Amino acid sequence: MRILFCVWCLSLPAAYGAITAQVEIDYETAWMDRNVFAVRIDDEIRIDGRLDEPAWQRARPATDFVQWQPFTGSASTERSEVYVLYDDDNLYFGFVSFDSQPDRMRVNDLREDFNFNGTDSIGIIIDSLNDNRSGFLFGTNPAGAKRDSQASNDSSFNNDWDGVWDVRVIRDDRGFVAEFVIPFKTLRFSSDSTQEWGINMNRRILRLNEESSWSPYPVRYRINRVSMAGTLRGLENIRQGRNLKVKPYVTASFTQSRNRGLRWEDGYDGGVDVKYGLTPSLTLDATYNTDFAQVEADQQQVNLTRFSLFFPEKREFFLENAANFAFGSPGGGQAGRPLIPFFSRRIGLGANGTPIPILGGARLSGQAGRYDVGVLSMRTDADSATETPANNYVVGRIKRNLLTNSWVGAIYTHRDSSIEGDRNDVFGADARFQFLNRLNFNAYMLRSSTPGRDGEDQARQFEAAWDDDELGLSAGYLTIQRNFNPEVGFVRRKDMTQYDGEASWNPLIESSAAIRNLRFETGLQYIQGAASGEIETRDHRVTTGIRFLNNSSVTFTTRETFERLERPFEIRTGLTIPRGDYTRREHAFDASGDPSWRISPSARLEWGEFWTGTRRSLSAGISLKPHYRWSLDLDYGRNRVTLAGGRFTTELMGARFVYGFSPYAFFNAYVQYNAETGRVSSNVRFNWTHSPLSDLYIVYNDTRDTERGEPIERAIIVKFTNLFNF
Repeated sequence: MRILFCVWCLSLPAAYGAITAQVEIDYETAWMDRNVFAVRIDDEIRIDGRLDEPAWQRARPATDFVQWQPFTGSASTERSEVYVLYDDDNLYFGFVSFDSQPDRMRVNDLREDFNFNGTDSIGIIIDSLNDNRSGFLFGTNPAGAKRDSQASNDSSFNNDWDGVWDVRVIRDDRGFVAEFVIPFKTLRFSSDSTQEWGINMNRRILRLNEESSWSPYPVRYRINRVSMAGTLRGLENIRQGRNLKVKPYVTASFTQSRNRGLRWEDGYDGGVDVKYGLTPSLTLDATYNTDFAQVEADQQQVNLTRFSLFFPEKREFFLENAANFAFGSPGGGQAGRPLIPFFSRRIGLGANGTPIPILGGARLSGQAGRYDVGVLSMRTDADSATETPANNYVVGRIKRNLLTNSWVGAIYTHRDSSIEGDRNDVFGADARFQFLNRLNFNAYMLRSSTPGRDGEDQARQFEAAWDDDELGLSAGYLTIQRNFNPEVGFVRRKDMTQYDGEASWNPLIESSAAIRNLRFETGLQYIQGAASGEIETRDHRVTTGIRFLNNSSVTFTTRETFERLERPFEIRTGLTIPRGDYTRREHAFDASGDPSWRISPSARLEWGEFWTGTRRSLSAGISLKPHYRWSLDLDYGRNRVTLAGGRFTTELMGARFVYGFSPYAFFNAYVQYNAETGRVSSNVRFNWTHSPLSDLYIVYNDTRDTERGEPIERAIIVKFTNLFNF
C-alpha cells in the first residue's frame, strides 16, 4: 500500500505538463447575456418536425452554443438554433441541429428516458418557477426518442419523472430538426401576467465527443445547474387552467403458484390515480387500489457482507416528486448511503420484494413560497402470505430555501399497524449551506421512537466538502446508535460511529485528442462501535484511472481493510467466519467502453484476501446495439470464495432484450439466472403508449426451479390505463 501511495503522489506533478488553459468565462455573469424571446401566436402548429408554419419565421433563435467538453468555453463545432412560440395552452420549441456530416450521427436508442451518453441528443431545461433551483428537462435524439427529468436543488435530476408533452423529429441533409410541444399544464409557474423563466439548452455530438450548451456552466456541473441558465422572456397572460388529471386503470391477471398446486387462477381489478394542482406550484395526488403490475423486476444481487442489500425504488407513484422527500446531502441517489430516513420501498413491499396490497393514499408535494413541501399518507392491507398486518404510513418533509443553494429542513415519518402497540416514529432536522459555489456543509440529526427501544435512539451526521472542477476534498462524521430504528427508512449498519475523508484530483487534459481527464483519489474510513468506542472497521483505498473523451474509462483500485468481528458471521449455510480480527488487501480493475459503440463492453475484476481466505470476482457485461430499434445487454457475475472452513462459488447471469417498434411501443424481455438458488426468473413486457401517459401493458412473469424442472410461480397480466387531462 505504501509503495502504491508513493507512486500515486509522484504521478500528480507529471500530469501538469499535459494540461492546457481553458477559455476563460465568468460563469457567474455569463447567463445575464443569454436571452431568448417567445412569440405569441394564434395559428395552429402541427407537430411534425418540419417547422414550416409561417409563425416560426417570426421567432428569433437562440444560437451561439458553447462547449462544455472537450474544449470548455470554445464555440460549438456545429451550429444549433432554438426557436420558441406559445399560445394559450402550449409552449413550442423548434430545435434545429445543423450537422456537416449527418450520415455520421450516432443514434443507438429509441427507448423512453434513453441513455444520453450513448446517442446524439438535445435537451431543453425550463425553470418555470424562476427560483434558480428547480426545472423540467425535455430531450430527444435524431430517432425521436423521448427523455424527461425533473431537476431539484440546482444539482440533481429525478429521471423517473414523466410529464405530458410530445416531440417529432425529421432528419435531412442539414442534420435533424425537433419540434416540441409542452402544455402549460405540465409546468409549474406563478400567476403573474408577465413571466420570465430560466432556460437552457444543450446538445451532444458523439462523433466529436462534444457537449455544448446555450448558457455555459463549469465542467463540475451539468445542465441541471439552473442557476446558470439564461432567460426566456415574452410570456404574457398564460394560465395553467384547472390542471386536473384522472388516470383510471383496469387489469386482468392469470396466475399460477407452486404453493397452490400450480392451478391457474384468474383475477380482475381496477383503480384510479388523481392529480390536482392546488396552486401553480403545489400538487395533490391521490391513489386508490394502487397497482404496479407493469414494474420491471428487481435485478438480483449477491450478498457477501454482514449488512442489508439495497434495491432501488421502481414504482411510478413513489418516484414522482421524490426529491421533495429527500433528506440530507443532495445528489448522488440513494444507493450507497448508510442511512435513508424515508425509503419508499418499505410501503407495499415485503422484505424479499413481495408485493403487499396498497389500499390507497395521498401525496401533497411542490413549493409554497420559499418552502419545498412533501406530505405522504398511505395505507396497506393485511397480507397473509407475508404475515404482514395492515399498516398506516405518514411522511412529512419541509425545507426552507436560503441563499443561492442552501436550506434548513425537517422530516417526520410514522408507521402503525392493526396490532396494538406496533408503531414507529422518526423525526429530525437537516441543513445545507453552500459558499463560493464550491464549499458545502451538510448536517442532520434524527431520533426514533419505538416501544421497547428507549435510549440510544439517535443518528447524527456532519460533513464538509470542497468541490471544484478538478479538485475534491471531503470529511465527514456519522453516528447511528443501536436503538435508532427507522422502520420507514433504510439503515445499512447500526450501532456505529464513522469518520471518513476523501481527496480527489481529476485534471482535465485538454491538449489530448483522446483523454478527458486523469483520476487520482484516496479515501480513508474509520468505524467504531457507537456505544463501545472500539474499532470495528478501518478502510483505506487508493484509485488511479483515466476517463476518455468518448466516456470510456479504466481505473485501478487497491484497498486495505481491517475488520473486527465481535460475533461469528455465517456467510453461507454451514460456513461461518469466526469472531476475531482480520486484515485483508484487495485490488480491483475496472474498464468500460464507449456507450455509443455498437458493441460496448464493461468488466470489473477483483482479487485479494477475504476473511480467512481469498476471493476472486468477475463482473462483465456487453451491450449490443446493431440498430437503434433494438438492443441486447448481457451480464455475468461470478465470485469464487475460498475460506479456511470451505469454499463456495456464486454466479448471476442476466439478459435484457429491447425492441422499439416506435418511440411509443416497446417489447422488453429480462431473464436472470442465479446458480446459487437454481432459479431462472423472466420478466417479459409489451408496452404501447396510446396517448401521453396512457398505456397498454401485457406482462408475463415466470420463476422456475431449474433443479426440479418446474415453475415456482408465473403470471400473465394485462393492464390498460388512460389519462383524462382536464
